[in-house]
Amino acid sequence: MQKMFFELIQVSLGELDCLDRGPSNEEWGELYELSRHHGLTSECYQGVVRLFDFGLRAPQDLSIDWMAEAETAEEQPLTLTSEVCNPIRKMLFERWQERNGNSLYDKVGNERRLTPSAAVVGTIVQAFEQFNHGTLTLRSVVDCYKALKQAENGLSDFRDGSSVKQMLQTFGLWRFSRAMMWTVSVVTGLDASKLACPPAASTGQFLLQQVMGGKYPLKTRIKNKIKKFLLF
Repeated sequence: MQKMFFELIQVSLGELDCLDRGPSNEEWGELYELSRHHGLTSECYQGVVRLFDFGLRAPQDLSIDWMAEAETAEEQPLTLTSEVCNPIRKMLFERWQERNGNSLYDKVGNERRLTPSAAVVGTIVQAFEQFNHGTLTLRSVVDCYKALKQAENGLSDFRDGSSVKQMLQTFGLWRFSRAMMWTVSVVTGLDASKLACPPAASTGQFLLQQVMGGKYPLKTRIKNKIKKFLLF
């Protein structure tokens, strides 16, 4: 089911044309619930629509529910107001924002949005905090994918001369960032040339396991907590 869900995400994002096989009615229901859990109802419904051309159709009642929820879902623009628990990281994060000011944003129509480089940094900082609180979902992975895709000519440096790589290292998030890049590539199918840093499969597999895993017994949760501390 996990593989099929990733394929649906990739179809939704335009990275894949079709699923490897057609889901059963029960599997369609599971895909719907996964999209809801990960905050990807709207994106995944786009994939459901695209699969119509390949003769893959979700049950009618489920499609109606999925469409209704997708239409009411509001995409929240990414900001740099993430709560950072570590006091040193918080200080460094705030100083970086102060140094670069409005240059961290682009004007898109009437909207003010983060530049792709700032969005990548902001997404990873936010994802790390969510990871430590046990609330990280694939929403952050897809947000990171979107920021990387927007950087058509690569991730540009910031006004103060720093790069995305330098800031991720400065914030102490380099190992986590490499794990995130591996997760982004596996979940979304993004080409490795567009990643913000070299992916790391060893830590990425653990990260993805934690994001997709269900309820673990107490002993396993304690082991995972220790492993989080040691890895990141």
